[in-house]
Formats: sequence, structure tokens, C-alpha cells
Amino acid sequence: MNHTSTVNVGDTSLTRSAEYQLEIDTILAIDSENKRWERIYLDEILAASRNNDQAAYKFYVIEFIKLPRMRLADWMKDEPNYTPELSSQEVLDANIRVIVSPVTK
Repeated sequence: MNHTSTVNVGDTSLTRSAEYQLEIDTILAIDSENKRWERIYLDEILAASRNNDQAAYKFYVIEFIKLPRMRLADWMKDEPNYTPELSSQEVLDANIRVIVSPVTK
């Protein structure tokens, strides 16, 4: 006797352990906090630039660069508590200029 069966996507479900979901939520919370600071620093960089405050500008650019950035798997970006990355336009709007001084011996 030959039995064939068709499996539909609706017939399957994905479950996660509470521990695994907590790990995902923790990673996304850390990533979200880093992105929140990115936006804060960009606002400060823009304000310093507008006010010609070179010391503040330098400070916030360095802090912006030092922030950790996480590379998340694409599927994590579909999680409900995922925070989108900064857009290129948001970074461009801050008008970040990094000037490299020549190395002296």
C-alpha cells in the first residue's frame, strides 16, 4: 500500500523554549539600546556642528564610532521587538567629518 501525504505550511508550527526566547529578547534589547545611543550621538553631533563647537563635535563623533554594532541574523529582524538600523540619510544628515592628521615621526 502506497501512502502519499501533502504537508502544508499551515500544518507546521515553530516553538521556542522560554530560555531561547529570553536570549533573543536580550540580544534585541542590547541592540536597541545601542541604536538609541547612535541616534542620541547623531543629534549631539549635528547640534555641535551647527554651533561650531569643535570639542563637543569631536567628543560625540568618537563616542558614535566606539558604539558596538551587532550583526543580527535576518530572521531576527522579523522579531516584534527589533529596532531598525539607522538609515544612511540619518547618518548623512549629521554631517560627520573625520579628519585624519598626518602622522609625525
